[in-house]
Amino acid sequence: MLKSNENIGSSRSVRSEIRYFDDELNPVSRDKATWAVVREVDEKGNLLFEAQGFID
Repeated sequence: MLKSNENIGSSRSVRSEIRYFDDELNPVSRDKATWAVVREVDEKGNLLFEAQGFID
């Protein structure tokens, strides 16, 4: 599952994405996820930030 949010700043756009996975690295819905990856990219697709974490 992918959740995104676009934030438009004064001169550039940033898109946030959250992808949810199970223990076997399969994409799953948020309620079935055991870990997630959060990414922010600029309007050209350049990676600005990425974090991974387990979900309790």
